[in-house]
Amino acid sequence: MLNIIARLFAFGLMAVLGATETTGLGFGEVDLIFPRNGTFEPTTLMPIVFGIQNPAAVNRTYPTLNYGLWSSDLPPSNRTHWTDLAVEKLPDSDSPVSFLLDGIANDLNTENEWDFVWRLRWTNCSKPADGTTFDNELGFVEEPDFAWRAYSLGKSIKFTTKSGGARVNLTSLTTADKCDDMQAFAFNVTETMKAPSGSLKGRKCAVLQTPTPAPFPCKASVAPSAASSISSTLTSRECTAPTPVISCPAKKGGAATNAMNSQMRWWAAGLALLLLSSSGQIYV
Repeated sequence: MLNIIARLFAFGLMAVLGATETTGLGFGEVDLIFPRNGTFEPTTLMPIVFGIQNPAAVNRTYPTLNYGLWSSDLPPSNRTHWTDLAVEKLPDSDSPVSFLLDGIANDLNTENEWDFVWRLRWTNCSKPADGTTFDNELGFVEEPDFAWRAYSLGKSIKFTTKSGGARVNLTSLTTADKCDDMQAFAFNVTETMKAPSGSLKGRKCAVLQTPTPAPFPCKASVAPSAASSISSTLTSRECTAPTPVISCPAKKGGAATNAMNSQMRWWAAGLALLLLSSSGQIYV
């Protein structure tokens, strides 16, 4: 059983005041890049990677994203540990595609079959006159000229870790012949409006197109340079753990401190010799 400690995360968003933006922010999407259906080589540090297309648009839906990962033979009643993606992992909202990352250390380095479940929650604001409909009401604020709804949907996959399976290669998994396998949620932000009340009061929230547009996960491709950056980021995070499960480079701060301590010891020894020499006494 994977013991993934749940952490409270959400996409942190700025409270931007102002009138309705009539141009909108356009198409945005959340894509599950990995894990993916298939058989993969057991890995000591397994990546969890989501692609965020047009983060500026997705952010206006005030989303939260979490996932669960369990051995397939674990009883459903024990599948209670969820992980929320952290605020500090928020993508840069100026980038056309950014990535939310997490790493599973020392759990998927054995042969097994796994269930991966992820859940996205988002909001939709509207004016009654614009014809927006709500088909999955989980919470709402409604006034004569404003309505706010919260939605939550989940998706799931199965994958296998087995010796001889494919190595995780984010670039090859997002090539033209494989990118359509990605699960995704898509949005089209036609405009934003300032919420007059509720938990979003004073913030601009998305008015979404209905019906929901079809996703285009192939736009969330991972270039080799991005794959290298993702690997480096996950390695760096794991190396901050008290007992990392991977080989980590020596800490520069520790090396510098050790060098300084060595120099201080030599300086102190030299000073002692100088003082003892001046008194005509040197003890060996």
